[in-house]
This record gives sequence, structure tokens and C-alpha cells, in this order.
Amino acid sequence: MQRIHAVLFHQGATPCTDLGASAGRANLAKVAAWQLSPVGQTQVAAAVLMLEVTEVQMEVLHRQLMATARHMYGPKVLVERLYGVGPIAGLALTCWLGGAGPFSSTRKAVRFAGRGSLRSRPG
Repeated sequence: MQRIHAVLFHQGATPCTDLGASAGRANLAKVAAWQLSPVGQTQVAAAVLMLEVTEVQMEVLHRQLMATARHMYGPKVLVERLYGVGPIAGLALTCWLGGAGPFSSTRKAVRFAGRGSLRSRPG
């Protein structure tokens, strides 16, 4: 999307917003046809194709993650007990902690999580 916005900006074309929606992409096609050079049109067309392929892959990945989260015990518990945690965040937390097995108490899990965040700090 940044490439598309850059091409529009550098060629002085009308900025387009909401490129994730079909109406936004239709507007982009009109702007590209009327206001961009042939090279700019090619760049935008290539970027739009890349966006479409990426969106398809993201949808497949999202479905796989949701299916995995629905079938694992850890993510289900986190979703039920922690406000604001959804299935994918619950799955990520479960994977990061390595499941519930290594910890004999929630305090040990919290202690582990605190150490992990301290290690990742620069300095």
C-alpha cells in the first residue's frame, strides 16, 4: 500500500484511501487510468496484484490459526479468563509459554513472562 501511495504522490495524482475495500480499489483504478503515466499504472497494477495474493494467504493463515486455537486447551482458557485476549492472542501466549506443563503455578508462569520481557529490552 505504501508503494501505491508513493507512486500516486510522486506523480501528483489524487490520493486514494481505503484500498482494502472494493470501492477504494475501483477508485484507485480510475485514478491510475486518468492521472498516472504508463509506468505508474504498471507499478500500481503490480502492487494491487501483490495485495490481493497477500490477502488470500492471510485469510488461509487466519483460518488455520483460529482452528488450532479452538482445539487447544490453553488458548480456550486464556480467552475465557483474560479480558481482551482473543483466540489468536491466546494461541500465541500458549505457544510462547510452551503450554501449561512447565509451570506448577500461575506465579511461576508470570515470573517467566516477566523475565522474558526484560531480556528483550535493549540495553
